[in-house]
Amino acid sequence: MKRMSHSLEGRHLLRVADWEPDELRRVLDLASELKAVPEAGSNLLPRRALGLLFRKPSTRTRVSFEVAIGQLGGFAVSLVPDELQLSRGESMRDTVATLSHYLDALVVRTLDHAELEEIAAHAPIPVVNGLTARAHPCQALADALTIRERAGRLAGARVAWIGAGTNVCASLLVLAAKLGMRFSGAFPRGYEPPAEAVDAARAAAAESCGELDTRAAVADADTVYTDVWVSMGQGGGESAPRAEGLLALIVR
Repeated sequence: MKRMSHSLEGRHLLRVADWEPDELRRVLDLASELKAVPEAGSNLLPRRALGLLFRKPSTRTRVSFEVAIGQLGGFAVSLVPDELQLSRGESMRDTVATLSHYLDALVVRTLDHAELEEIAAHAPIPVVNGLTARAHPCQALADALTIRERAGRLAGARVAWIGAGTNVCASLLVLAAKLGMRFSGAFPRGYEPPAEAVDAARAAAAESCGELDTRAAVADADTVYTDVWVSMGQGGGESAPRAEGLLALIVR
């Protein structure tokens, strides 16, 4: 097991799997403190600039980041790829190098996880995954905070996932395993979470005493979770088959 760093300053957040359990708990603890006493964070990030590079539509994620950085004393800079020199052939490496001179951190939303990793590889500033086709770590962290508030704990809490193994599912099941939760899932054949996420969750659960069962459903669950049937980047001819395959798994 890797030794936990003493500070989270400067860290990228690309996948939940990249962070240690104690680091994830520190993030959740800080979120709880700031939620309880919002004014305590009003000057934590004074005049810090947060870039939002979004290739895909967003309502909740974008607004969450914009409001949050404002409440912490900083400000957001919206970056539209079609309005950047990227659209004229500038390399991502050169774009990131330029942005890093102006920004203190960068949130990226793109379906292409490899592009996110490329950005992080060239960025001297922290890069945060605002969603890729493979992972949505910020959503998983926000959900874990809600689960802890409602269930009173994370270790031992039972989370049941119903539906397709989406990017949110991939992040949540790894997070659950790292924090000692009991994760079960009901996935239609062909809609299972990625093997990479399942393997990472099993390895984490072995260390945290958590549980991972991709066959069980909602028995004794503290939290029942589902997601959209058709994700961004899907649609067209995929919509009807996905809806038919997931019709039996509805949370009412």
